[in-house]
Amino acid sequence: MSCNHELCGNIQNVWLPYEFRYHQKGLKAHPHCIACGIIKNVSSDRARPLGYYMNILSHLRITKVQTRLIAKEMEDLGDFDDGFSISSFLQEQIFIRIVKKYSSLSEKTIIEAL
Repeated sequence: MSCNHELCGNIQNVWLPYEFRYHQKGLKAHPHCIACGIIKNVSSDRARPLGYYMNILSHLRITKVQTRLIAKEMEDLGDFDDGFSISSFLQEQIFIRIVKKYSSLSEKTIIEAL
């Protein structure tokens, strides 16, 4: 994503449900970007950089071609490592789906590598 994310002021925060790994935790004020409108992830479940998942790929038993295809798809998502709008739990779900798409690894094997 190419947005630099300018936060709205405290008066403009939006009250939305607060989730942690798909479990409702009540309502919480969520700031949003005034440039693109994306609502900020306010949970403690923060996104990890793309390099974190690239290191995991290097430990999995897959070919270089598979690694490159997986990496390219994650890079093409654009906001995969945007800590403003995505959680690490969602990143993990996307990572698992992409790795399974290009390899014969089981979901259990991929989860253990995370």
